[in-house]
Amino acid sequence: MADLAPLIRYQKYQLDEKQRFIARLYAEAEKIYNHKERLLTELKHERSFVDASDDPKVITEFLTYQNQMKKRVELADVEIGRIDARLDVAREDLRENFAELKKFEIVQRRRLEKKRREMDRREAALFDAVAIDGFRRRLEEGALT
Repeated sequence: MADLAPLIRYQKYQLDEKQRFIARLYAEAEKIYNHKERLLTELKHERSFVDASDDPKVITEFLTYQNQMKKRVELADVEIGRIDARLDVAREDLRENFAELKKFEIVQRRRLEKKRREMDRREAALFDAVAIDGFRRRLEEGALT
């Protein structure tokens, strides 16, 4: 039976890399969420300025600005959707990798337990043989004296 320790180390490394990748995706998503929030806050601020103004030119310019901002918000939403899809795939891959790691760890643990039981059995047999030999010697010595 081959030792699975190197394979387990490799699986753990892969798991760590996938976790780092997911963390980067979350950071990227956070950045886009924050950008979207800034856009919406800026739009709200500009709207309050337009609401206070009676100038038709300001209102017309705001409508153009509002359309541009809506497009930028929609782009942010598309990007968020893309990242969410990548996160779903990455999380599923992480789950599969974790399950595989656990399988290897269980097999390795069972192998080690089996090996330990075999060593305990051999040790017990050796102690029994030593004890029997010692008993036999004491019998021979007792029989001779």
